[in-house]
Amino acid sequence: MNRFSLRTYFPATVDSTLVEGQWRYDTLYHKVPDFQLTSQTGATFSQKDLEGKIYVANFFHTTCPSICNQMSTQLARVQDAFRLKPEVHLVSYTLRPHQDSVAVLKRYAESFRANPAKWTFLTGPEPEILKLAQQGYLLTSPASALPDIPAEVLSKRLVLVDKEKQVRGIYDGTDATEVDRLITEINVLLSEYNLANGK
Repeated sequence: MNRFSLRTYFPATVDSTLVEGQWRYDTLYHKVPDFQLTSQTGATFSQKDLEGKIYVANFFHTTCPSICNQMSTQLARVQDAFRLKPEVHLVSYTLRPHQDSVAVLKRYAESFRANPAKWTFLTGPEPEILKLAQQGYLLTSPASALPDIPAEVLSKRLVLVDKEKQVRGIYDGTDATEVDRLITEINVLLSEYNLANGK
């Protein structure tokens, strides 16, 4: 059987183990760290709520002119594509929490028909969100840069994260073709997990 597998981004360290007199090397990959923020429903939301899920993350703000609306429109497509797959989730972090209150995020989410059980919009302390963008999702890393996009936090990037909290894909969220690729690659990941579980 011909199987396609996704790459894993951001190798962190190489771990070596002596097995039966031979050294074996395993690459350990960067993992998105734990966080605790507030969702558009007013509930606390953390990495624990994403346990056992594949998810797509992005950073935006509700007053961002065209780019954020384009990204949210494309994410609505992803939500629709996986509406019957509870193990797929979407997470959108505001970069302007001082203006994007819970009530503002709720209205914005509703304007894109976001299902709170499937698509979570998050607000919280600005330094924590910026640190998550820069050091958690490594959005300022050259390895995550897409063509013609400056290395800045507020960008067009969507990040695909697997059940182990490792980055498995980076996409231009304003490009429908790129989002088609994201949808395909989420299906690839789902297939990988099904095969691993003997399904």
